[in-house]
Amino acid sequence: MWKQMFGVLLIALCLMHSATAIKCYQCKSLTDPNCAKEKIDAGSNVRQVDCDNAARPNTMEQLQPVTKCNKVVTSDRAGVIVSRDCHFESIGQKDNECTVTHSRQVESCFTCKGDLCNASGASRYLALSATVLVAVFALQMAL
Repeated sequence: MWKQMFGVLLIALCLMHSATAIKCYQCKSLTDPNCAKEKIDAGSNVRQVDCDNAARPNTMEQLQPVTKCNKVVTSDRAGVIVSRDCHFESIGQKDNECTVTHSRQVESCFTCKGDLCNASGASRYLALSATVLVAVFALQMAL
């Protein structure tokens, strides 16, 4: 009985975390060379923001609550820019689709869920794997 209650509580906590405020790295490679690195080092001084308090783009309508971070690579004739930020989604927007407010071409767009998950381009898979492992462990404990 206690194992089942513990398993349900653990799964509920894992799911509840994804619905709360999220923190993301916020930078542009134009002003911070660390932003262009494949993975942001935890010891670097890249800005971290609480997405509930981040300034929302005024050009987008029907924004949903922020539950994801992003890493966007854009380019134009002047070169490539890597940016990381809170992922502002509009209703009906597809997964891993990023829009930019300027005339740059989006080369790649990576979105992820979890605090500071936009430190690299592969953390989405690590977070998903960890969630699956915790859920499997909780179910085993409940049985």
